[in-house]
Parts: sequence; structure tokens; C-alpha cells
Amino acid sequence: MDHPDFSIVPPILSVKVEDNIDVVIVRDTARRAASLLGFMPALQAQLAGAAAVLAELVLHTKTLHEINFNGIQVGERVGVRVSCDVPWLANVSAEKVKLALRFKIGDLVDEIHFEQGELPSIVLLTWQKVSQKSPVVPNPDDVQNPEPQVTDGNNHHDQFSTS
Repeated sequence: MDHPDFSIVPPILSVKVEDNIDVVIVRDTARRAASLLGFMPALQAQLAGAAAVLAELVLHTKTLHEINFNGIQVGERVGVRVSCDVPWLANVSAEKVKLALRFKIGDLVDEIHFEQGELPSIVLLTWQKVSQKSPVVPNPDDVQNPEPQVTDGNNHHDQFSTS
């Protein structure tokens, strides 16, 4: 993986996948993990879609799999890591697995890794975009509402001015 120095941060969640309903649970769990880390709803939905695709893929093997979700941090970057052990892919090249996953998942996640070894695993990473962090909702009592003014660009008030 490109980030060997990452730290695992909460949440740490997992879902066992053995039935079609588990795909829905995986989708909801991905959204929840991303939400807990402050991801915007659009990124939550993208991660949920990618995790659901992974769940559907492992479901086709007709064996029990576990999909794990956890927060990760590298310096100031925060992300969600979705992983699943895939022993049935032990004899497939990493490039073929990554190509197939990129075809199925597209750009729903930032990174796709296939970690080979004694127990191969698929890892999906999505990083929080600094400009897309969930905004803090201000207290309505703290917000001042100045009267809007419409101008014509020449610093003259036109007929729609409120003053």
C-alpha cells in the first residue's frame, strides 16, 4: 500500500457478507463510517457504492466474507479504509485484480489496492477532501442577516435595492 505509515482511527466496523441483505448493510456501514469521519454526503454515497460493489463480488463466491471499515490518518489526511480478505484471488495477478476493480468501481474511491501475501486482500481508500468537509452548522441566534442589496455594478442602487 502507498501509505505504510498510516494510523488506524475510529470507527472500526465490520460486516459479515453471506446474503443479499448484507450488501445493504455494507452500504449503510460505509456511509456511517464516512459520516463519523466528517465526509460530505456525496463522498459518503460514493464510498457506499464502492463498498456495495465489493460486497456483491464476494457474495458471488458463496462463502462467508467479512468486510472491514476503519478510519485512517496520514499526517493531517483522514480517510476511510474498506478491506476484505479474498483467498480465492491468490493466484490472480495484482494488475488484473486492480484493473477489474477499477472497471467495476470506477472513480468511486481514491485508491484501490490488492495486497498479495499469505491471505490476499482488496483495499479501497477514500480520502476526505479538505474543501469538502462537512460544514459546521451555525447557531441561528449567532447569525446576523444583513439586508441584501442588488446593484448594477456601478455602485449605484437600482430599482431592486432594499435601501
